[in-house]
Amino acid sequence: MRVSLTLLLALTGVGLAGYLGGCGGTDSGSPTFPEDAGDGGGARDATHGVEAGKLPTQDSGKKPTGDGNAGDAAGSEADVTITNLVMVPANDTITVKGGAQATVKYKVMGELDGKTPAVDVTDRFVFYAPGTFGGQPNNYLIGGFPTNGDPTFTTRLPTLATDPPQQGGTLTVEAFGLNPGGDAGVPISVSTTLTVKLTAQFNGPIVPVDAPDAGVGSDAGAVPANAASLFGGPANASFAPTIAYPNNGVMLPPNLKFLEVHWIPAASTTLYQVSFDSAAASISYIVRCGTVPNGPFPASACALVLDSTGYGYLAASNSGGAPVTVTIAATNDTGTGVGTSAPLTIQFAQQAVNGGVYYWNVSQTEIMRFDFGGTGLEPEVFLAPGNYGLPAGQCVGCHAISADGTKLVASLNGQDNGQIVYLNNLASSPGDAGVANTSYLTLAGDSTNHIQFASFNPSGDEFVAVYGDGNTAGTTTIPADPNIDNLWLHDGNTGKIISGVTLGYEPDHPSWSPDGTMIAVTHVGTHNTSQREFSGGIDVIPVQSGIDGGTLGLGTPVTLIPSNVAGFNRYNPSFAPDSSFLYYTETSGCDSSNQTSGEACDSDVHLNINATTWAMLPTLGATPVHLANVATPGYADNLGTPAGMTTPAPIDTFPRSTPFETTQGSGKLFWFTVASERKPGMRTQVLDSDGIQQTLWMFAVDPAKVAAGQDGSYPGFFLPFQDLTTSNHIAEWTQKIVSANPQPPPPPPPPPPPPPPPPPPPPPGGPK
Repeated sequence: MRVSLTLLLALTGVGLAGYLGGCGGTDSGSPTFPEDAGDGGGARDATHGVEAGKLPTQDSGKKPTGDGNAGDAAGSEADVTITNLVMVPANDTITVKGGAQATVKYKVMGELDGKTPAVDVTDRFVFYAPGTFGGQPNNYLIGGFPTNGDPTFTTRLPTLATDPPQQGGTLTVEAFGLNPGGDAGVPISVSTTLTVKLTAQFNGPIVPVDAPDAGVGSDAGAVPANAASLFGGPANASFAPTIAYPNNGVMLPPNLKFLEVHWIPAASTTLYQVSFDSAAASISYIVRCGTVPNGPFPASACALVLDSTGYGYLAASNSGGAPVTVTIAATNDTGTGVGTSAPLTIQFAQQAVNGGVYYWNVSQTEIMRFDFGGTGLEPEVFLAPGNYGLPAGQCVGCHAISADGTKLVASLNGQDNGQIVYLNNLASSPGDAGVANTSYLTLAGDSTNHIQFASFNPSGDEFVAVYGDGNTAGTTTIPADPNIDNLWLHDGNTGKIISGVTLGYEPDHPSWSPDGTMIAVTHVGTHNTSQREFSGGIDVIPVQSGIDGGTLGLGTPVTLIPSNVAGFNRYNPSFAPDSSFLYYTETSGCDSSNQTSGEACDSDVHLNINATTWAMLPTLGATPVHLANVATPGYADNLGTPAGMTTPAPIDTFPRSTPFETTQGSGKLFWFTVASERKPGMRTQVLDSDGIQQTLWMFAVDPAKVAAGQDGSYPGFFLPFQDLTTSNHIAEWTQKIVSANPQPPPPPPPPPPPPPPPPPPPPPGGPK
């Protein structure tokens, strides 16, 4: 039942104190209430100790005593102004188990005409969990109130397979009313926060999210029925495992789908509790020592691949939130002791990473693609040797794709050949002939238009390219200008050369800025080939005309980092999605033996002594920022120094930015990928014909910190959908996958709840 204002006005101060279970005014005039931590689920009632729905009754016939408090407020309900509102319970925390629901019953307490003690005015309000609060997203998917505005909050459970996962987190709840007194009809409101902590425990065997090679599991088998109790034994530090992956401090997209945990077990341990804990969720797995699908794994290490339910709980609950603490406890089947690893933290970004990525499978010399924002779990072969009339046995790669995903250019046989491969409409279908359709490609290895690296303008109707592998570029199309110092402009419809712009030096690795106003290039210091230049620097060339078609007019190049600096090679620029800065690769420590020859200091990755990623504003005099968090080695990288390297610094090259940005609180996150020789956790590397394995790694960056000259990067993660038995290189991103047969997009989240119904109107009569 609810108590009306008329009844409340008739209560004495003593009666009110008894009714409120001991609440009273503080020195500041704000009412106080007893604390209740809750029981971890089920129902929570704001009366705190009063049985729900059975409030104590008072003698409503008694009149106010005139003691200067509530008794002075005699008169009709319409005479009273409600002030100093408080929602009870305030800033509450409850716990709910995965697959179950919990409720909280709220009350609104307020003072009548500013007089204490506060009384229950709940019946004057409707309750609501808005979609946004204070201009920021509100976690309305945690739960909500009935559509009629009643005061009982209920946590949400998915009802359809396509619904977002159940989640914990903190949200704001509001109550709205209309003041009945001197401010009759004036809206009044009060809000508080509610933290819902979602808990779940999963016992092995665990069925992980399907891996790219259709791996069936990572778990070694079932655990004892009493496994949870075995972790209550005495502490034994010698049982403590060491977490090897994920990397400490990593930022993950919430839609990553796959998450692996690798650890080094201590001797004599057989059971492991992998725990993820935050204010929003506590998710744990009790498993045995497992392995991974999609590639070899050493017997000396253990792994867990999270299942879809647990990953959904974890990512949804912590998206945009505080770091999640990861620990692993270890024991044996008799629980004789328990050792716990040192903790590490991971974070989940507020928004999903969507778009698509096209990358080069070095081992098979084919271009793969994956819809990061889609529902699929495996990449597909997009273009391979022998497809669509391309010669078999000749690699196709060094590709670029337009930002809208409709056009792709690549190089056939790359270094020292570079015949152009072009498709101007990725939405077209090759028809029933499939890869045997020899007329599908716009250009299928055209020897009159050589190319090594390219970049599209914002609209995709033109692209610029380079070819420095001999004086063959454009010799047929523009026979008077076969100059390796040219930046070649190509038509976005035909793929053919329109014109060449001579720069006065050899350019490499062009990157056309997303706003169209600049083209960044590697300023080659020592000529070799476009794939393996030496002593490079970074230039930015202003685009004065032809941003979206027409004659390309370029201004005077601006040197950001000079070329031919002893000890260094800087190369491979790539613009951030808002054009505010660019990434590039730096190899340092070069000397007279490798500065201009060999493979230790060129712009390829094979046998490089090091290669790390830097960021820089595209303005003269800007200071480069080393992305040291990106360069931080993982646990396995520190186990040994690769041949030819003096430190375990990862070899990262070809940074490629995504063409989109995501929201993170009041700021933004940008994302980029590199091809890296670092070790993918404890996985056994599968070496290619060059004796290395490159895998694709992804990193988040806070652009505000980069703009301020700070390292805004986070440690990274390997892209789990790639085939980890191959080498993979040059991940080119697009806003979306364009295809004749596109995958269905992920279902949108449910919309925010509709506004609550109007609050009860003020009683008739009005103020006197």
